[in-house]
Amino acid sequence: MKPNGMKNSGYRLSAIRKASTVFAVGSLMVSGVQAANIDLTGLGYIQHGDALVYSMPVANYQFGFNTNNGPYAIDSTPGAIKDLTVIATGSNGAPVTTNVPGIDNAYATPNSGSLPYFYPNAGNLNGPNPNGASIANNGANTWDASLSALKGILGSDQMVFFFNNNQVNSGGAADQTLAIWARIWITDAGGNNVGVAYELTNDDSKYDLTTQGGGGTFLGDPTTYTAPGAGAGNPSSVAPGATDFLMAGGQYCVATGGSLPLPVPVPCGSDPTAVGGTVISAPINHNLGADHVAYSVLVPELNAALATLFSSVPDAALVNYTLHLDVRMGCYNPAATRVPVPGVSPWISTEYANGNGTCLNNGFEQLFIGTAVVPEVVPEPQSLALIAAGLTLAGFMSRRRKSLPKREAS
Repeated sequence: MKPNGMKNSGYRLSAIRKASTVFAVGSLMVSGVQAANIDLTGLGYIQHGDALVYSMPVANYQFGFNTNNGPYAIDSTPGAIKDLTVIATGSNGAPVTTNVPGIDNAYATPNSGSLPYFYPNAGNLNGPNPNGASIANNGANTWDASLSALKGILGSDQMVFFFNNNQVNSGGAADQTLAIWARIWITDAGGNNVGVAYELTNDDSKYDLTTQGGGGTFLGDPTTYTAPGAGAGNPSSVAPGATDFLMAGGQYCVATGGSLPLPVPVPCGSDPTAVGGTVISAPINHNLGADHVAYSVLVPELNAALATLFSSVPDAALVNYTLHLDVRMGCYNPAATRVPVPGVSPWISTEYANGNGTCLNNGFEQLFIGTAVVPEVVPEPQSLALIAAGLTLAGFMSRRRKSLPKREAS
């Protein structure tokens, strides 16, 4: 069943296609069909390559709530997501680690800081993967799903990825952040790439928050980015000024009120009037722990490609088309133990990682999928122009902050 279509009504995860055995925990409602629905209408996002990243705590703030309260406080405990399609989790045992036939079971993310990195591989698959035999061209270092199985879950809806950030909170700000990059591509029965690859990427920019000069564009256009080639590939390693890994889990502020139609990410301590707002928020935390989703990620061009394939490829052939996901988090292969792994490059070494908020230090990060209602309307052109002007100024302010009087966030 579809959401009721109300605009700007906040977060709605609703049972779809199968009404029996519905579980409700907080705002989360899911069904045994392993899909759920979020309405992204009226929310801002930051574009990272092909991906649009929606902040759930900022969405709660937009509707007058605190970080882990409000209509976008999404429960991601094992009990809440066990009937969804889970890509990676720190939980053990079925059903949260088990997906439907034609889709890889979930991979295990580190627990209690046991490893400073994660990527899908045979060593961290949660138990046997009987589903793998039914997936054409199943990769050794990717999470894979047959398009036939995905079509059964998504139907005509848009796929969205949900991610929680579970770094330690006891240290400084850098301890709460982690590095992440992902690439998605599709192959046919012969293993040939279908179309292009799609990336969640910092696009070789500074490793920092968008508000502090890092990569990403508020309300950016994903069609302006093209991934380098298709199929498996290696992200550029972290360096202070250039990396494909983006920073997740950090705290940033937003400007609201005045002529701003949406909360605009800005450096904390900015003058709200400089970006057309009236209020600068206190720092908004994105390291919410294992039990709350921090980000919802939409890849519009991927969804368009899936829709085309779902409608043009016969079901008998679609079972041999496969979606591959290469996702990497943290710092892998430190210099002292740099041991090559076939098909996986050393991506972040401790020469840079230590003290820079890249490594996993706590574990239990989770990544799972559902479906999304995509906004049907966008801000008026003059509003977009105002936001763009504000962000340009915010970027300038970020670079010049040392010369500006400090102001406590309110």
